[in-house]
Amino acid sequence: MNPKVLIVDDEVAILNGIKLNLGRTFDITAAANGEEAIKSADEEGPFEVVVSDMRMPGMSGAEVLARIKSEHPEIMTILLTGHADFEFGGSQALQSGQIFRILNKPCPPDKLKDAISAAIRAKKRKEDAKDSDSGE
Repeated sequence: MNPKVLIVDDEVAILNGIKLNLGRTFDITAAANGEEAIKSADEEGPFEVVVSDMRMPGMSGAEVLARIKSEHPEIMTILLTGHADFEFGGSQALQSGQIFRILNKPCPPDKLKDAISAAIRAKKRKEDAKDSDSGE
């Protein structure tokens, strides 16, 4: 079974493109806004990774990822952003550990696939370390 990944973007064409390009590798769920993403994370998870666009109406991608991370700390998060967005809050989120990686838009599918795969590997390493710490 493929790892479950939640993609959040207000542009349907981008969601469809990601599903088309990465749908064979990952089990992709799409959300068109922050509220939909939070609902999906609560009801359709567990997700390995959530990837969100930064600029969306209503709630920014950084806010969406922070809310999901607070409810589901085990989920790895990736933010897709333009350079200016990174200057205004993206770097703080990355430094705080809330966000695993920040990628520039437009992001080539192979680069996104590699980042999602790296996040899944990092999550597995954390889980393995936690298991060995607890003596399992």
